[in-house]
Amino acid sequence: MKFSLASLGLAALTSASPVLESRQSGTGSGPFGPAHYYTHGGLSRHTFFAPRNIPQGAKLPVMIWGNGACSADSLGQGPFLHQLASHGVLIIVQGTPRGGGSTNADMMRQAIDFITREAGQGQFAQVDASRITAAGFSCGGVEAYGQINDNRVSNIGIWSSGLLDGYDRARNFRKPVFFFLGGQSDIAYGNGERDYNYMPQGTPKWKGNLNVGHGGTYHEFNGGKFGTIGAKWVEWIMRGNATAGQYLTGDGARRDGWQVVSQDLQNLRVTPI
Repeated sequence: MKFSLASLGLAALTSASPVLESRQSGTGSGPFGPAHYYTHGGLSRHTFFAPRNIPQGAKLPVMIWGNGACSADSLGQGPFLHQLASHGVLIIVQGTPRGGGSTNADMMRQAIDFITREAGQGQFAQVDASRITAAGFSCGGVEAYGQINDNRVSNIGIWSSGLLDGYDRARNFRKPVFFFLGGQSDIAYGNGERDYNYMPQGTPKWKGNLNVGHGGTYHEFNGGKFGTIGAKWVEWIMRGNATAGQYLTGDGARRDGWQVVSQDLQNLRVTPI
């Protein structure tokens, strides 16, 4: 089934029930935590999620994140983003806290431009802009796909999303793509499955399905099971922690209910930061 940008957006907006919303909490359990968020005048339409406990000499890789529904509310997946940031990542999120309106792929490129210019100096002295991942949930995943040909971006993270048109583009992907889907009841399940299957041999790819539907577990304490696997993912592909990677490639994710397949991960090259 073909899904439109509008249908993905509606699904993302309606997937967070009032019960889940009431449980939004957690500032991350990682070794760099707690995490917090702030805005910056130099990139006024975005929000920064960052760890508070950064050891002297440590470096932070960068994730650019697109929200569900391409929403300009940067807190839409807040507990999940706090969790990932607490594991040693600077996350630049589309939109502002409780902001209105929508975002687009060009805003992601603006964030990449900003951090590559500012990394290594001042407030961003501990940022390593040679390690940038573009990722997003639902409509935000489509925004992330828009960065796949940017030489500054190393990896793509697709969370309950997939291409909405031009499906054959996936046959030419040459960068690692990780797919985190919500099982067959996820409105984007078919899109993500197709993209994974279309990717060419030799390009590293990983796909996990957790039967929670399109809404995932972003709003649970520290992002729930999505926060757990997301933290292991960023430690592995962004910080070069091979032990964290074993959660995704070994029995850890499967024990937590994920159905996992992968291909050509031996071609993934990540050194410890």
